[in-house]
Amino acid sequence: MSSPKFFHVEPNDGALIIAAVENIHGLVEDEVRDECDALLEQLDQNKTQNAVIDLEALDYFGSIMLELMVVVWKKVTKSGGKFAVCNVSQVGMEILKTAKFDTIWPVLDSRDAALAKVNS
Repeated sequence: MSSPKFFHVEPNDGALIIAAVENIHGLVEDEVRDECDALLEQLDQNKTQNAVIDLEALDYFGSIMLELMVVVWKKVTKSGGKFAVCNVSQVGMEILKTAKFDTIWPVLDSRDAALAKVNS
């Protein structure tokens, strides 16, 4: 597989940080889905219990990103881990509120706060 184009994945003290690095548009859906599949494999291989999704690089996001967040959240919580989202733009926060994910996921202002939350 080529180097990741849409996400940077970084293990950090029992948590896997998944940072979006480029806006995701519908025109590249297959590429994004391939990268998401590889990311989920990495989550399994690292046996990581906790995950943080860092959205700092995204002004907005759509169904592909929401789907990835739901899949990671379910995978992590199924194994007893914790999940958090951080660095969400104002538009991104509206998306999370509309989908009501802000009521089930901790949404924090910084990566450090998110890591502290999942590692507590």
